Amino acid sequence: MLSEDQVAIQETVRALLVNELPLERVRAGFEERGRLEMGGIWRRAGDLGFFGLGVDEKYGGSGFSLAEEMVLFNELGRSLAPGPWLGSVLAVHVLPDGLLRTAVLRGEVPCALALGADGSEISISGGRVSGTLSSVANAAFAGALLLDCGAAWYYVPRAGVRWGVEPRRSLDPTRPLYSVSLSEIECIKVATGADAARLRRAATVLACAEAVGGVERTVEMSVQYCKVRTQFDRPIGSFQAVKHRCADMAVRAEVARSAAIYATICARDDTDDADHHVSVAKWLCAEAYLQNAADNIQNHGGMGFTWECDAHLYLKRAHGFDSSFGSRSAHLDRLVAELRA
Repeated sequence: MLSEDQVAIQETVRALLVNELPLERVRAGFEERGRLEMGGIWRRAGDLGFFGLGVDEKYGGSGFSLAEEMVLFNELGRSLAPGPWLGSVLAVHVLPDGLLRTAVLRGEVPCALALGADGSEISISGGRVSGTLSSVANAAFAGALLLDCGAAWYYVPRAGVRWGVEPRRSLDPTRPLYSVSLSEIECIKVATGADAARLRRAATVLACAEAVGGVERTVEMSVQYCKVRTQFDRPIGSFQAVKHRCADMAVRAEVARSAAIYATICARDDTDDADHHVSVAKWLCAEAYLQNAADNIQNHGGMGFTWECDAHLYLKRAHGFDSSFGSRSAHLDRLVAELRA
């Protein structure tokens, strides 16, 4: 059950996304080779305090916590909102108080998240970073990078021609990928050791919250369609096979939601078993998203396989989520190792 503050956040975020980033507009953007203007939307999100929900009021935030940020990402996932939301929210948490943090907080500098440098070749020496990041989501729109190097995280401001961005083929058109080349760019170390681990946990649970939004939306899409699509003069939702499939989707959505909420609370409170519950949430959310997105296409029948139907976009987003922040098998291996120990 959401609190009054969380309901207010949910309604505010949903209103902005419905009015400014409906899926029709997002589609038009990537179908026209990514010409989706996000600057105005980003500044409005900053004015509404989206990036500072979990930041203390004395630093310009709203004074809430990771739980309220979870509500934000749940809504972003429902609408498949494009943009570097996760990197911007995390950057506000770790940047030192001053102009850099204020710029991200106000939506003036979108910050893309570069995860783990997988398949990348980078070097950091003397406070400067060089090399190539092979796959960074939403980098073309970003004015900075939040770089996860495992034991340490770095903030990398954009620096003119020394930051090259080239588009890459992406499975998910709502989350375009880019190769980013860096040449002696000044960077700021923002987290190490335990702080880096906490930041990684926060990133994972917020990604899970976003996935839960998509999972819940696939249930809604299926139920809505099954009420109006008829065969033999009856809504297809009255047929047992379809009815049971929708029921299974609803159960998976509730399981994923519960796991994500509990992991978020553990990450917020920095409990001893936080890593365990984060792995459980990532595994369950990925399983639910992949299966529900596939079942949603099945429920839409022949129309579900067409480009015009939005169902395939959720399946593509589900696969992207599954491959980020550790795969299902990696998290399962971690949980099995814990049990054996």
